[in-house]
Amino acid sequence: MSEKQATIYDVAEYAGVSIATVSRVLSGGSASHAARQKVEQAVSALHYNPPTARRAPEAAPENRTLALVVSNLSNPYYACLAAGAEEAARRNGYALQLYSHDLNEPISPALINQLIEHKPAGAVLVGSMVENGTDNELRSYLERLRQVMPLAIIGPKIEGLDCINITSDLSLSVRKSIAHLLSLGHERIAFLGGSSSIRSASVREQAFYAEMKRLGMEVFSTGAESGFTPRDGEMCVARLFASLPEGKRPTALIAINDLVALGALRELNRLNLSVPKDVALIGCDNQFFTPYLNPPLTTVDLHPTDHGQNAVSELINAISGGTVYSFSQIRECSLIIRESCGMYRNMR
Repeated sequence: MSEKQATIYDVAEYAGVSIATVSRVLSGGSASHAARQKVEQAVSALHYNPPTARRAPEAAPENRTLALVVSNLSNPYYACLAAGAEEAARRNGYALQLYSHDLNEPISPALINQLIEHKPAGAVLVGSMVENGTDNELRSYLERLRQVMPLAIIGPKIEGLDCINITSDLSLSVRKSIAHLLSLGHERIAFLGGSSSIRSASVREQAFYAEMKRLGMEVFSTGAESGFTPRDGEMCVARLFASLPEGKRPTALIAINDLVALGALRELNRLNLSVPKDVALIGCDNQFFTPYLNPPLTTVDLHPTDHGQNAVSELINAISGGTVYSFSQIRECSLIIRESCGMYRNMR
């Protein structure tokens, strides 16, 4: 026997069949004679020992555990989403098992293998597991997981992957922000933060450029891969304002999230620029601290708590129905207007 214990994925790879086929064979379910023979040979060759004693399907207890994979729980956005998911799981008699994966890291085959080995009843994925990569790259990894359990993805749709998909109208979130600033008389508007490798961030940034181009307005760049943290917000403002003469600087800023807006606000204060008198500022996520800033921050609410609740509820519906089903839901966002934009600017 090798030092490393074989997993169900190793058996599937050795036999040249899907993980679902291995699972059916081991549980006494239906499978072709050829597939059953391949799986049994692989089990024998790899000395595979299932982590739990095998039972007939009718004797097995119902799995009441769901997986939630998030990126960086220190970001209040993911904490709110997790709270909504946990509430919906508990209400339906399920436990929620949490997995975390760094937003800046590509999709993790090791984490996929871990989920397959633990085999929860279903999984909700948000963050780098569904954000960091192209549709083809993400689909090639996640299809393995989808064969074992139903999936609910919170984020932009991955084309070709059959799953539950819930996302915010990210393009609309940007257009609403721009429209509000235009209504207040702003014409020089810059976008702060983000990363082209993160799909939702790329959608928001491209929506900003497209809308500004449509309106025939100047586009200000803060550099590629600007990031998502308060420190990134500080650096974006420092670079942008240092590179432009006073009369050419933007009079309004739209941040990729509230954390970047927080850093931007600090740097603007360092530069002795008043918000909103000199520069208007809009964030995104409507995090808990935004009403308590000075001035209170205008922001976009993407409703992450609702997303978490809806994703888990739909996932449980799929589990209860005994089949994996696929649909995509795009939910509208809300612009929360506060004083950081100078909402009374044109009412003097």
